[in-house]
Amino acid sequence: MISRVILASLVSASEKAISLGMSAAEISKNDLVPMVGKVLKLHVTDMNLEIWIVCGEERWWLSTESQGSPDVELLGDLGSLVDTARTMTKANTPLVLEGLDIRGNVGVLQTMQGMLQSIDLNWEDMATKTLGPLQASILIRTLRGAREQWLVSRDSLKRQAEDFLRAEQATILTEDHYLKTTARILKLSRNAERLVSRLKRLEVHNG
Repeated sequence: MISRVILASLVSASEKAISLGMSAAEISKNDLVPMVGKVLKLHVTDMNLEIWIVCGEERWWLSTESQGSPDVELLGDLGSLVDTARTMTKANTPLVLEGLDIRGNVGVLQTMQGMLQSIDLNWEDMATKTLGPLQASILIRTLRGAREQWLVSRDSLKRQAEDFLRAEQATILTEDHYLKTTARILKLSRNAERLVSRLKRLEVHNG
């Protein structure tokens, strides 16, 4: 896993990649109007890293310094955040927020998703042009690896829940009841993940 220091140092360069991408897609000031003034906060819990996305009238910028109260805050490990980012930029893909603790206005994310999905760009190519081959390769491999690891962990948890229910269910348990119970267990698992994220945040806050 890339170190927190290196990832934080790439925030400024990543901001340039976003700016270049929007410029290449000919995003105008009018196109940015729905997001003007919006602030998003990403808390990467497994790295104790906070990234702020600030949407201005002419461009968006990133910061690791506090930008005040955000309109929406996403808390989760790097893999779950990368998975959400992927659904926000890939055309005709529904917004996925699995494994995240979300606070604030989800509508802001939906507005941003619509804007990003309208940009027909290869973001990996754009990152390479902005960051250079070496830095871009490190960042892309890290983000891909984090997402793959998170997906494996998520799928493993689902399989464990399903195996447990199949082994323990009584003969009188109907298929409908079984499916509903599975959904409840998965919901409890996600709530547990969010609780862990909050506890980590409290530990950091309390020193």
